[in-house]
Amino acid sequence: MKWRHWKQKSVWLKVILPVAALFTMLVATVFASGAAPQERKVSVRPSELPAVIKKAIEKAFPKGQILRIQKEVEGKDPGQYDVDIRSDGKEYEVEISPKGKVIETKEKAPEEAASTGKQGKKWTDSFGQENCTFSSTGKNRFFSLEPGYQLVLESSEEKVVITVLEQTKKIGGVKTRVIEEREEKNGELKEVSRNFFAICREHGDVFYFGEEVDDYKDGKIVKHSGAWRADEKNSRAGIIMPGTVLLGARHYQEIAPNAMDRAEIMRDDVTMKTPAGTFKNCIRVEETSGINPDEKCYKTYAPGVGLIQDEDLVLTKYRKSKE
Repeated sequence: MKWRHWKQKSVWLKVILPVAALFTMLVATVFASGAAPQERKVSVRPSELPAVIKKAIEKAFPKGQILRIQKEVEGKDPGQYDVDIRSDGKEYEVEISPKGKVIETKEKAPEEAASTGKQGKKWTDSFGQENCTFSSTGKNRFFSLEPGYQLVLESSEEKVVITVLEQTKKIGGVKTRVIEEREEKNGELKEVSRNFFAICREHGDVFYFGEEVDDYKDGKIVKHSGAWRADEKNSRAGIIMPGTVLLGARHYQEIAPNAMDRAEIMRDDVTMKTPAGTFKNCIRVEETSGINPDEKCYKTYAPGVGLIQDEDLVLTKYRKSKE
C-alpha cells in the first residue's frame, strides 16, 4: 500500500516538474523582454551640439569648460546628453534631455580631481637637450618642421591656419624654425603667433623654444598675451612632440614663469574622420596647465600629417612641404 502511494506520487512528479520548469522559463523570458535595453553612447564634439543643448550648458555654467560630451543612442534614455564640465575649480557631471532640460547635476568626488593635483601625476621637465644636435628642418612621425607645410583646422565659428615658414630665429644659440598660427573667429582675425621649434637629430624630439603673440581687435594689435622665450630668466625649452611616443608618457611643452603647458599621451589607437580624410593609428593628447588647474584640452595627431583635431576644430585640408 505504501509502495503504491509512492508510485502515484512519482507519476505526479514526472508531470509537475516539467510543467514547473516550463513556467519558470516563460516568466524569465517575460522579465527579460521587459528589461532595459543595453546602453550605448557615442562621443560628440562641442561644435556638433544642438543649439538647445548649448543654451542649457551656458545657462547652467556660464563660465564652464566642457571636458567631454556623450550622447546616449541606445538604452533607457536615448537622445540624452551626458556632459562633463569644469567650473570654478570643480568638475561636474550633467545630464541634459534632448529638449535641453538639465535633468541632474552631480559634482565629481574630490579624489577624482585630486588625481591630477600636486600629489598625483608628475611630468618630465628635463630632456637632456645638451646631448642633442638641433636642426631647424626635419620631422618626426607626428610633427613637421619642413618649410611650406600647412594645416587648416576649422569649426563652425573658428579657423586656424598653421604654416611652417621659411623664416628661422635664434633662441639661446639654437637656430629654430618659425611656425605661424593665424586664428580667426567669424571671419575676424583674433591672434597671430610665431612659434619657435627645433628637432633633436639624435632622438627625433621636437623642442619648443617659445613664441611671440599678437592679439587683434578690430584689425589692430591690442596686446601680446602668452609670449615667452626659452633663453629668458627661469625659462627653458620643453618638448612639443617626442620622437618616440609612449602611451601614458607625460612631459612639459613650455617651461616659463607665464607658460607651463604640459601633455599626456592618452591613446595611440585612435581612428578619426575629418573633412580632410579618415586617419588611423592617431594619438590622443591631453593638455593641461601647471599654472591654471582649470585649463584642459584634447588634441589628436595623425601619423605623417600632424594635428588633425584641437577640441572642436578639425582638419579641413593640409598642404605638403615644398620639394
